[in-house]
Amino acid sequence: MTNTGNKNKFLLLALLSTLVAIGIHIYLTQHFYQVKFGLGEGGSVCNINEVLNCDAVTASRFSSFLGLPIALWGVATNLILLCFLGLTRYNLTQDRAKTSRYAFILSALTVIASVVMGTISLTAMKNLCIFCITAYFLSIVGFVTTWLGAEKVNLRNISDDIKDLFVTDRWALGYFIAVPVIAFLANLMYLESHGLSDIEKIANDKVIYWQSSPQQNFDLTTGLSLQAGNSEPIMTIVEFADFRCPHCKHAVPSLHAFTNSHPDVKLIFKPFPLDGTCNDAIKGGGDGISCGLAIAVMCAEQINKSGWKAHNYFFDNQMDIIQAQNLEKNLEAVSPVIGITKEDLKKCVEGPEVKAMVIKMANEGAAAQIQGTPTVFVNGRVLNGGQLLPVLDAAYKSLKK
Repeated sequence: MTNTGNKNKFLLLALLSTLVAIGIHIYLTQHFYQVKFGLGEGGSVCNINEVLNCDAVTASRFSSFLGLPIALWGVATNLILLCFLGLTRYNLTQDRAKTSRYAFILSALTVIASVVMGTISLTAMKNLCIFCITAYFLSIVGFVTTWLGAEKVNLRNISDDIKDLFVTDRWALGYFIAVPVIAFLANLMYLESHGLSDIEKIANDKVIYWQSSPQQNFDLTTGLSLQAGNSEPIMTIVEFADFRCPHCKHAVPSLHAFTNSHPDVKLIFKPFPLDGTCNDAIKGGGDGISCGLAIAVMCAEQINKSGWKAHNYFFDNQMDIIQAQNLEKNLEAVSPVIGITKEDLKKCVEGPEVKAMVIKMANEGAAAQIQGTPTVFVNGRVLNGGQLLPVLDAAYKSLKK
């Protein structure tokens, strides 16, 4: 009884670690879809710096397997592991020892997957994901506690158990088969519910249209520039956006994640204020706020290279900015974030030099016949839907060929 009691304690720990792992994998799965399809309203909470960046990891080619998010595979696997552990811990099976070993086998598979993904992260990627690392750690904890809670674990028994899966224990085989079934069905349900089931075909169609679009000539020396590598980019993304445009806010995580995960991709942000006070393409005038925000971002970049900080702040706090309807309050709020006094920032915003730069960039967008924001160009050609990862991936792959 004492031995069984100790094993139950380890099995309980394994259950708890598996439950936590399921929660983390659910978050990562949701985050994957948000980044891939431009559904998020900001970066992940685990975007700490350029290296520890979950968005960039999500945008990499290693974030999916057989077209499904790696995290979704983790959800499905841990759910089935939870079933095996529960059946064992609470004696809901006729052969407790064998069921405990099935839990051990599945737990061992999660560790192997974690080792593979961890190795890829350290050797083939420049970014790391804190939540992913936590999931890897939990898989090890779960494996050890499952091992300690299992009965009669040895090579011979494990070998016999695997053979029995196809003979006497087909119920257990059904559980193992349920892992890919759950993953594929969950992915299909998500895509269908969001109208994204044909996204790959749509992406290919958009790339064909992009390849035949007229070539535009943009000044690549103006605007905010972002590139994770130092080599000559094979893909240059030019984004035109307005800081009070909700769709532009949704585009930020995907575009930045894609750029940060591809060293040979460069992103250039150019403001296109939907405001007639600095953009002649917008008829009917404006309140000057969108123009002021755009000028403030470029001032921040000119004064102390904090343009991206201002850019991110304005998008992250977009609703407050819209509700405030006061440029001076917005400048006061962003000032401590970018390390520029309100007075110096206001002086730059009200000056002619940077305003002329913003007008010039808005004119570039107008000349390219922008119909709305965000509008994304790749290598000088308009890429409709370019804020979506599948579309960016398809364009990138066509250039790599």
